[in-house]
Amino acid sequence: MTAKNGNTDIGLLTSWVSQASFNPPGLTVAVRKDGLGAILGSPDEPFVLNILREGRNLRRHFLKPQVPGEDRFADVETMEAANGCLMLKDALAYLECTVQNRMDCGDHWLLYATVNNGKVLDATGVTAVNHRKSGSQY
Repeated sequence: MTAKNGNTDIGLLTSWVSQASFNPPGLTVAVRKDGLGAILGSPDEPFVLNILREGRNLRRHFLKPQVPGEDRFADVETMEAANGCLMLKDALAYLECTVQNRMDCGDHWLLYATVNNGKVLDATGVTAVNHRKSGSQY
């Protein structure tokens, strides 16, 4: 997931994503409250949901915490999406979204967002999924 914090581009992994509505097209995204997830979720805030491909190291890049002042995308090929957030060129697809609502869910925020635009970049790839043995730690 990529977004902006002022003029700074931010990127983080989501805990889960699920379709929430058909009309308008909408989804829910869970992000941890600590770290970058704490600054996301104001209504009308744009973000890009990048669907990553299996077998690439891009996921690992976003596992480490972002250090203040660090350019999170220095080693990642990106383009600016129409909503001003970054799209990862190595993604399978991306969705340009707008936050509609944010709900407090324990140690996570649950964001409901509508999908405004998107594109499949590689129709033959396999979506990356991280299966955990336990949900008690990351």
